[in-house]
Amino acid sequence: MQLNKKTKVYYFTPFDILRPRTNQISDIRFCEGFAQNSCEVTFIAPFVYREDNLKKRKVLGFYGVEDKFKVRYLPTPFFSDIDGKPKLLLILILNSILFLWISLKSIIQKNEILIISRSPILLYPFLKMRTIFKSRVKIISWIHEIKKNKADQYVYKNADFLWGTNSAITIDLKNLFHIPDEMLGVTNNPVTESQVKAKISKNEARQIIDIHKSPLIVYTGKLFIDQLEVRYLFDAAKELPHYTFLFTGGKPNVIKHYKDWCTKNKMSNVVLVGYLHDYTQLKYYQQAADVLVSYYTSKEHDVRYNLPQKIVEYMLTGNPIVTPNFEATRDVLNQENAIFVEPENLESLKGGLIEAVENRDVSEKKAKIALENAQNYTFKKSIERLLIPVLK
Repeated sequence: MQLNKKTKVYYFTPFDILRPRTNQISDIRFCEGFAQNSCEVTFIAPFVYREDNLKKRKVLGFYGVEDKFKVRYLPTPFFSDIDGKPKLLLILILNSILFLWISLKSIIQKNEILIISRSPILLYPFLKMRTIFKSRVKIISWIHEIKKNKADQYVYKNADFLWGTNSAITIDLKNLFHIPDEMLGVTNNPVTESQVKAKISKNEARQIIDIHKSPLIVYTGKLFIDQLEVRYLFDAAKELPHYTFLFTGGKPNVIKHYKDWCTKNKMSNVVLVGYLHDYTQLKYYQQAADVLVSYYTSKEHDVRYNLPQKIVEYMLTGNPIVTPNFEATRDVLNQENAIFVEPENLESLKGGLIEAVENRDVSEKKAKIALENAQNYTFKKSIERLLIPVLK
């Protein structure tokens, strides 16, 4: 479907994109989906002064963006992480000035204009100002979890469209705030077209990362001290000494903590890669796996809403996936394409890993179905579908 080339999208992120993390990657990929649907995209991010920043002119290339869009940086005086109310207030003021300019531009140029953010608090002043100035811009809230504070609830009730990353979110929005179906949409947490097109074999990936052990159980994601998810995986590794467990992520002090834990428990089957400064390398570790595992817990996430970005990435490898059957992942995972285990249950986790390794006929069949399903979960396809009711 060819969309109106005059549709302008302004995406406001609360994150510093010159220091890449999971949320920043997701935001950039999301905006590329609009660019791939003939929208003119401007991505607005706060600037933080750091010596190790990515180069501004190369930032989209670093994130692997093929369909380029504009990036504007808010001129902040920040030299450290964006946190605290004073910094947020400054961002809101700067964003509000931009909103006035965008609204004026919409009157003069008569273009279809969409303002989008994953942060409801960033949209809150826009909705208030839109009422005052009678601006005709459409405002879309991209929701990753539902919060109960007044500002977020105001956005849920007054935005033009609410897009959740999964159906559990949109179902609750409908039930809690009586949002009509035509205002709701599900994005999932998909991958890019370039990720779908990229092909690499397990052997090639293992050559690149120089890991040749089997069976290889791989976890990619955050790694921090006292992380319950990781503790279950380490306990599983302790009781499955003939399997190799590989973890990406973690700062040096975190890596030392877990290496010391392995030494204390006389474990030699754990590989700790550490934080990957070039996130594009992550795909090699995922592709090299015999089994991929995601085992996040209710202590560290809202398991009803949290759809990890890595889930569709895992599906795209064609490797078996072991994970709990949480509500947030049910749009993309099912009994046919994943091996489900009980949450926060070591014996069930071990059983799922053993099944994935030992019962290859079943696990490889599930992995093949997951790979086929993943072809449909791209930002380009999601945005194309979601823009139809928006641009009516």
